[in-house]
Amino acid sequence: MMLFVFFRIVLKWLVIIIIGLVLLVVGAYGVYRMLSMWTYETDLMEHDKPYGGGDIRIRDRQVVVFKPIGPEFKLKPTAELKNPEVAEFTEEWMNHVDEIGNRASVRLLRGDMDKGVHRIFEKPGQNGTWWLSPDWKTIYVSTDWTNYKLPNGPDGYGQRWHTLWKSIDGGQSWQQLQWPEHVQPGQPLFMPDGKRGYLVADGMRIWRTFDGGQSWQEITLPSWANQQLTGHPSGNGLLPMIKDSRATFSAFDLADDGTLRVAFYVRKAKLAAGIGDVAESTLLYRIPLSTSLDELARKWMQPEIVLQQQSVIDIKTSHDGSLNLITLLGQLKSEKIAETQQRPAAYIRWKDGKENFRHQFDEHVVPGALFVGPQDQLVLAGESLNAEQTTSDSITLVSTDRGLTWKETNDGMAYAWYYEADKNRIWKYQYRSLYWRKFN
Repeated sequence: MMLFVFFRIVLKWLVIIIIGLVLLVVGAYGVYRMLSMWTYETDLMEHDKPYGGGDIRIRDRQVVVFKPIGPEFKLKPTAELKNPEVAEFTEEWMNHVDEIGNRASVRLLRGDMDKGVHRIFEKPGQNGTWWLSPDWKTIYVSTDWTNYKLPNGPDGYGQRWHTLWKSIDGGQSWQQLQWPEHVQPGQPLFMPDGKRGYLVADGMRIWRTFDGGQSWQEITLPSWANQQLTGHPSGNGLLPMIKDSRATFSAFDLADDGTLRVAFYVRKAKLAAGIGDVAESTLLYRIPLSTSLDELARKWMQPEIVLQQQSVIDIKTSHDGSLNLITLLGQLKSEKIAETQQRPAAYIRWKDGKENFRHQFDEHVVPGALFVGPQDQLVLAGESLNAEQTTSDSITLVSTDRGLTWKETNDGMAYAWYYEADKNRIWKYQYRSLYWRKFN
């Protein structure tokens, strides 16, 4: 009997060991597959501290990095410590959250993969946006700096200051454009010449310029358009109830022909004849750059697309003029209830005034930004998040058949990510290293 019990125990542990080895091999193979997909190119920004990255552009071996970052922390050497077992910062401000927040900055770095990159722009700001012309000569940067030492402003949010900057020599010199310091300029979107373009900002505000930002015209939306709950342009889910001053477009995009498209969700609206009353829908508008302000005032009653029971979170135009939309399916929850359940995502191809095709992604896919390649390849950056997960994995989904099928790959962690359309490959910046992989 004792011998039987002994063998049962041995067999039990043998099974556990075998299962553990199988899981270890499977995990190791998964890591190997992920690492083997990527080709190491070079180390980058190893001297620019603190480490991190926000947005990156690559052309041949040239690199530009947009890097909103907090301040660098330094610890005292052991000999200067009051208590050898308790670490201390070198400066007192490093112990205070408001001081740390106020010292954040928005940086741009430029250089190449062989000689490294250096800072070409740095201003105070916890957040910012930028635009880079195709020839890499014209750059716009907007900064958003909140003073955490001050009480909240009249709108209940922190008091913020904004600046708008421009360079026409690739970042060698900068001009601060005239802009109201308490008005957020938002995201710059320009034609290749860097002179004609838009600013799209929180509060569902739009400005356009025809002279490189020397003067701006505001494109005013009707009051009913701002219904206080819209998807966020980043594509990473939906914001809970927010005040009018912080409402956002759910998606926007500037096409090569200068047409701006914006989308937002409405609970209900009464539109022009032929459309009538709509409820729980996304309205998507087409705004040609040459349209007069009087025409624009009438255009809000006639959206290009009405999508019921779904939110558009990204818009991209194909070379044949068709639209590629990434949406979240289903009705938005009540404004008073934060979004707690992940909604399924879908890809929609819209052509000749109607939905041409739809593909619904698996439930774990949390979509981000969509890119269109030179042969109309579709590249969707996103995250994978299952119900039982507390953290997500970065993924890329690629379609080479106009959205009919999608291949998903796990990208691992990345500080910055970029799709190089001309060469049909993606880059990622992780820790201090730059990697790339090419799509088949």
